[in-house]
Amino acid sequence: MMIMTTIVILAGGKSIRMGQDKAMMNGGVSRLWNMYSSLGAERIITLCGEESRIDLFEGEVWPDPKDISGPLGLIKLCLAQIEGDIQLVSCDAFKLVNTGAEWLLEHDNGVPVDHNRNRQPLLARISNRDLIDYEATTINGLFTRFPSLEETKLSKQFSNFNTKSEII
Repeated sequence: MMIMTTIVILAGGKSIRMGQDKAMMNGGVSRLWNMYSSLGAERIITLCGEESRIDLFEGEVWPDPKDISGPLGLIKLCLAQIEGDIQLVSCDAFKLVNTGAEWLLEHDNGVPVDHNRNRQPLLARISNRDLIDYEATTINGLFTRFPSLEETKLSKQFSNFNTKSEII
């Protein structure tokens, strides 16, 4: 039996430090959605934030429930509501392309490491939920027991960005 991997694109942030909506920058969520579709993803969910943002995205789009705020709560919600494996993808994974996305999907479980040797939990590959620390109060804490996924040739693809100066 093949285990299905659900791609979860995190696209609900306000992008205050970036000065514009990260979900729309550099091809945005649409680029990620198309990339994972071309790789054969059967299910792609975009977590869009406020309900008013639903129409900004194609496919299956989930607004934030009223009682959950922030990515930690949303990831925990996804873990409770989505069966099978999950590949998290932050909308600011501007440098992620097919080679890095495929490489992540080939792994069973883990958190990729970027070129600065930082773990990037918003790109976590989740297949063994027994390793998740459900009591964690941070996203890093949620994935503390996950192995680091390191691939020097692809590590630049696993960076995320919070200010305009970082992507210039």
